Amino acid sequence: MASSAPEGGALSLEAVLVLPVVAVLVLGLLEVAALGRDLLLLHEAARAGARAAATTTGTDAPRRAARAAAPELADLEVEVAPAARRTGDLATVTVRATRRLGPVARELSARAVAHVEPTVGG
Repeated sequence: MASSAPEGGALSLEAVLVLPVVAVLVLGLLEVAALGRDLLLLHEAARAGARAAATTTGTDAPRRAARAAAPELADLEVEVAPAARRTGDLATVTVRATRRLGPVARELSARAVAHVEPTVGG
């Protein structure tokens, strides 16, 4: 007498074929999400650096502010222009970091601009 129950082997074979594809897709989505998070951190670092550049003189304070806003980005490069600023000038802060998406290395960057404010007593 033959049984009418379906064979379980076909389902196992399908799972073996589909699970690696699903795993690769999930890992790819996690990589893209991490890249998006890094972009948000870069924009926040640029904004914080520009705010510091608008309210201080020199380039050390904007660099510290940008790095403090994105401590997760260890390879953060911060560029402040112009180095000497006067009231009314535009201070530009550009931040860069390199990220890998699979085998491809990509340089991410963000820029923020702020008007230099009058200094206290100046």
